[in-house]
Amino acid sequence: MSTAATVLENSGGPTPGFQLLVMDSERFVTHPLPDAGTVTIGRGDEVDIQLSDPLTSRRHARLHIGSVFELEDLGSSNKTRLRDLPLDPGARARLAPGDAISIGGTILIIQHRGPLPRPRRLWPHGYFQARLEEECARSEGTREPFAVLRVHMDASVPSTRVAELMRLALRLPDMLAEYAPGEYEVLLFGAESSFASAIARDVVAKLGEAGVEARTGLAVYPRDGRTPEELIAAASSRVHGGVETAEPVVVEDVVMERLYHLADRAAQGTISVLIVGETGVGKEVMAERIHRTSPRAKKPFVCLNCASLSESLLESELFGYERGAFTGANVTKPGLLETAPGGTVFLDEVGELPLALQAALLRVLETRLVLRVGGLQPRPIDVRFLAATNCDLETDVARGKFRRDLYFRLNGIMLHIPPLRARRRSIAPLARSFLEQFGGQLGRKRPFQIPAETLRLLETYLWPGNIRELRNVMERAALLCTGDEILPEHLPLETMNAGPALPGASPIAAAPPSADSASLAPERSRTPLTPWLTSPEGQGQGNVSLSTPRPGEDERERILRVLAEHGFNQTRAAAALGMARSTLVLRLNSYQVIRPRKPVKPG
Repeated sequence: MSTAATVLENSGGPTPGFQLLVMDSERFVTHPLPDAGTVTIGRGDEVDIQLSDPLTSRRHARLHIGSVFELEDLGSSNKTRLRDLPLDPGARARLAPGDAISIGGTILIIQHRGPLPRPRRLWPHGYFQARLEEECARSEGTREPFAVLRVHMDASVPSTRVAELMRLALRLPDMLAEYAPGEYEVLLFGAESSFASAIARDVVAKLGEAGVEARTGLAVYPRDGRTPEELIAAASSRVHGGVETAEPVVVEDVVMERLYHLADRAAQGTISVLIVGETGVGKEVMAERIHRTSPRAKKPFVCLNCASLSESLLESELFGYERGAFTGANVTKPGLLETAPGGTVFLDEVGELPLALQAALLRVLETRLVLRVGGLQPRPIDVRFLAATNCDLETDVARGKFRRDLYFRLNGIMLHIPPLRARRRSIAPLARSFLEQFGGQLGRKRPFQIPAETLRLLETYLWPGNIRELRNVMERAALLCTGDEILPEHLPLETMNAGPALPGASPIAAAPPSADSASLAPERSRTPLTPWLTSPEGQGQGNVSLSTPRPGEDERERILRVLAEHGFNQTRAAAALGMARSTLVLRLNSYQVIRPRKPVKPG
């Protein structure tokens, strides 16, 4: 038995002091360390701390514990690295708590072992959504990844028990909220895809050890979306086994009828189509409709989100690469433009394409030839191009952010999809269609009903996230509803109260919580998330008029006016304008508006 095991056995358990945090691609765990002795690390059965990393030797390293910490490599095949420097076999190197030890793809860190953390707080969905909105806006500037994790389990498990179990798998900064009975959501700050996936697996494992079966759905920014609505929808779809909720096509007004008629006519040709509109209005649904009604309907429909990948990944995804073109290119990979022969390629968020790739895409559009990365011989392609964006490409062209010649090539026909607030007659049939789909997933035999009061709230809300936001609201309402009617308390009233209503609408009054919603947000009725709306300076402001354009006023002037009227508070201004805060930030960046910063406190 090793010295470490002897110390632990004789002391009756770990003594207060230090622990070793082990993080690999699958999970992260902690091991208590003795006050003195040695701890061996490796892949073999005889070591004190066993790693599963295939790059680990059977006896890889030894940690010496005394008045100081020392690390020794035991002649490992792939080296032990301390602070990213390799250790010589047999030599000891001094280290301190917090120093990173690298063994293959595994990171080990010595940490202080303090008292048990306070119980994890379970936040209401409304506050979670507000934080998610802020995180999306922040990451638009920093490009730092984060993730949204949805967790589904038996609704009979008490939420206090869930919070206790989740504490064992989540990090201290991670934010846990209750989405609906048996449905939880977690905001994983600063977590990229592989690390977020490891946390998700650890959540399932920790809950499973306690006898609670769970499944998870993960959405990562910006890969799966850049708005709260996109991320919530992606995580929701994956927690239910990747089943996508089809977005219904609803024609309830003259504008949409004309738009679909034009789209159906455009579908019969090969001309490029540019679809524009706010995030969530249904641009991808329109693209799929054009493909489905075209002569290419039986051929592939390939979609690429240009905002979700780095420039190098975008290039290899679009054009493909030859074997050996770069490190890791072990096999030849055809690009998306080659994998859709005779079909349609849909470039979503095309306004986010880097300038270098814009030039390469223009050459493809002009020559119908594609050159793989590292290739010498261009290959002919037969695809039809559809593109979509929520940016003002004409403004981007004027500012040199988008190529004029590419804009004209993509803009053979432009289809502008109006926001949901401009087609109020579509809200009710869309909501009913979503409820029918979610009711089917829940195994309901009777359809949900939407009474007049609830319908009024839905039709007078501005829906800054458009159809995707409506879909998310209907999913949560279906989960909250224990009867047949979707009542006002099943809606996110705290969010809907934060934004302006359509003209002629009365303020949305928060209904008293029902038995099936009281446990979700106990502080909902006493702690409003937007105190400004109920303060004296917020009374009588006529929120609708703030978002109404004045004669001769363009969008930039209107945004600056509304910002000024709200003291340059971006969250309030975005609500008054009827758009997501992240959209407002994008608009400000595109107009090169310098926002005031908080003064730095002296000292």
